[in-house]
Amino acid sequence: MKLFCSVVEKGSFAKAARSLGVTPAIVGRQIAKLEDELGFILLSRTTRSMQLTPGGKDYYQGAKRIVNEIAQLEDSLSSDHQQNPSGLIRLCAPDGLSHNLIQIIQAFRQQHPQIRFDLILDNGQTRLIEEEIDLSFRLSFDLQDSSMIATKLGTTSFGLYAAPEYLAAKGTPKQFQELDQHDCIHMGSGRYGDVWHLQVNGKVISNRQPWSLVVSSTDALLSTLKMGMGIGLVPSIFAEEAARSNALMPLSELASFPEVGIYALYSTRKHQPYRLTLFLAFVKQWFQKRMSPAASLPSSSRS
Repeated sequence: MKLFCSVVEKGSFAKAARSLGVTPAIVGRQIAKLEDELGFILLSRTTRSMQLTPGGKDYYQGAKRIVNEIAQLEDSLSSDHQQNPSGLIRLCAPDGLSHNLIQIIQAFRQQHPQIRFDLILDNGQTRLIEEEIDLSFRLSFDLQDSSMIATKLGTTSFGLYAAPEYLAAKGTPKQFQELDQHDCIHMGSGRYGDVWHLQVNGKVISNRQPWSLVVSSTDALLSTLKMGMGIGLVPSIFAEEAARSNALMPLSELASFPEVGIYALYSTRKHQPYRLTLFLAFVKQWFQKRMSPAASLPSSSRS
């Protein structure tokens, strides 16, 4: 199975053979033997190309899962790995969490320098299993994906923010309804569509402004706000550094907004690699310290 997966991923017998330290002839014989045992062709081969058959595609997907489970099982039980953890951890997170996660990775690698990371920044829904993601971070009001195991790391509030320069030029709104007369900037790549979510009488309602600008990333949203281009709704954990430096001012009296949970998601506890167990425990501890009252923003900076 491992050899077959290598052939598929490398794209040829010769490349798979080099990666495994054997000859192409040995690879060819092993694949032919596997096909004989299965009773169907895995790879459609010509002198110029090689393609998976429909049965080969199904077999590859199943074999890949089994090979990964075996590696994870051996990894989780290896005493040497537990004493000297190593390997790769693939992470996925919204771009607004990148600064926090890079801080976490830096601190973690000081303790475990042999563990490497691949950090993917994606504001949409990521398929953990299909994209081989070990740990995904997500901000959500309620998690609807019950197939994943979720660990809640903390919560963050939303808040309206604007640059002092914008407020000096356009005035500071005193009521939420006055936002119709202001330039409102929205991040349009979130999961919750083209609206802002407000908390009114204990219920969450949707509100849409005539957006002066819609951007697709947190970095772009914060940049436009700090440039004085308008007012935007931002999770406090994303805006706190700009608020501390007074690059952005919170408009905390205009409205109340629901808190959103910060979650770490992974596919299964079964045979979890020790490096991932270590990192998840480190992340939990970091967020516990980070979200403690002593580490929080002053109340005037919260919505």
